[in-house]
Amino acid sequence: MNLSHSKILVTGGAGLVGSHIVDELVKAGARVVVYDSFIRGRIEHLDLARAHGDVQIVEADVRDREVLRKSMTGVDYVFHEAAAWLRLCQTDPRLSLEVNIAGTFNVLEACVEAGVKKIIAASSSSVYGDGLYLPTDEKHPFNNDLFYGASKIANEQHYRAFYKKHGLDFIAFRYLNIYGPRQPCEAAYMDVIMHFLNRIDADEDPIVRGDGSATVDLVFVEDVARANLLALQSSITNEFFNVASGVETTLKDLAYLLIRLRGKEGQRKPRFESMDSGLVTRRWGDPTKAKEMLGFVATTSVEEGMKRVIAWRENLKQRKIYL
Repeated sequence: MNLSHSKILVTGGAGLVGSHIVDELVKAGARVVVYDSFIRGRIEHLDLARAHGDVQIVEADVRDREVLRKSMTGVDYVFHEAAAWLRLCQTDPRLSLEVNIAGTFNVLEACVEAGVKKIIAASSSSVYGDGLYLPTDEKHPFNNDLFYGASKIANEQHYRAFYKKHGLDFIAFRYLNIYGPRQPCEAAYMDVIMHFLNRIDADEDPIVRGDGSATVDLVFVEDVARANLLALQSSITNEFFNVASGVETTLKDLAYLLIRLRGKEGQRKPRFESMDSGLVTRRWGDPTKAKEMLGFVATTSVEEGMKRVIAWRENLKQRKIYL
């Protein structure tokens, strides 16, 4: 698919995944509209894309139906990455309703009104809840009991409903544990990788919640962006896919890996504390369907990906930028 004559809107386009999708779209020659509230996204994430391509920025919320409609004018394709984050939805559940569910409905309505050809959307492995079996494939039943996961299930049903009623083509991705450059390192809702690195770099032991046996399926953000472009270029529609490495990594092993990569082996070790109640303790996705139908395989190893995260963090420190 030649995207050089396409106009593409990316909600949440200044965030971790969204900004990397924007980079890929610019490389493909597309005109890009970044639609972001900049609550978590950062304008600096778009520096590379803005320097090399046609990028328009709209600072607005997906709850603003009028701005969303205007921004969608002439748009051919949409990537929908905007959402209130998991822990924030647990703290303030109404955000899961107003931002994730109603906001996504607004995006879908605007897509239909503008004649958008296809939407590629971010769902989440949270829809699975605690895996009844592992690795979880796309046939796994919804077993979620969190507000964030509930909103993603509702979104998935709306994608199907809009496809049936309006013929709006879509692919939605059930992301596993995405990481990489541009993830928050100082924010209130930073993830476990940044918690570990912040403590290791401060010459403190990284704190692991639980006994360290909890697991994640780590997927490097550039691999995730590539999956999104493959979905756009595919003729496949009305489908849901895991974006997973298919590799289960314990938090204990992750902590020791980061200690080694920071050159503090033998000096620091994980410190184990009580785990947050109610959160999933094992994440391990089956990547088979995405490989067979989209040709997507995550190719960045956890060690290589962590090296790139560390290099990015070091660059920020040298520039005295903390994202």
